[in-house]
Amino acid sequence: MNQVRRSNYGREYVDGNTVRKLNPDRDRRVYVDGKRVQENERQIRAREYAKIMNAPYVAFLAIVSAVCLIMCVCYLNIQSDISETRTNIATLKGQISTVQSQNDALNYSINSYIDTDNIYKMATNKLGMKQATDDQISKYELSDGGYTVQYGDIPNK
Repeated sequence: MNQVRRSNYGREYVDGNTVRKLNPDRDRRVYVDGKRVQENERQIRAREYAKIMNAPYVAFLAIVSAVCLIMCVCYLNIQSDISETRTNIATLKGQISTVQSQNDALNYSINSYIDTDNIYKMATNKLGMKQATDDQISKYELSDGGYTVQYGDIPNK
């Protein structure tokens, strides 16, 4: 004769002249719509797992899922802003290089119209200016600041 005994940890085993089995298949009698239905161990575990999923747990999971969804949407929005900004930067760099090349071309054309010989002739003949001699040129040492402040007239030698 087999007897069902409980161990200290709530496990059941069969004791007797047969091989011992931990947790033998238990059948539970459940009444559904007034009819008696037997459940096996897998159905019992599924029912017990379903009991764990109570309303606060489901609400917590829903809130966490919503927060994750919002964070993903914000992340994608930030990524699209970054890619748009990079595109704008590339466009602006192209515009800057175009404007710089136009500026260089205009500077070259302006410098090509300047005739230094003509300026020298106009200054000496028409305006009566003379070329400075070496004794008229005063040389000053640079200060540590990199610039000179003039508080009065330059002295004559």
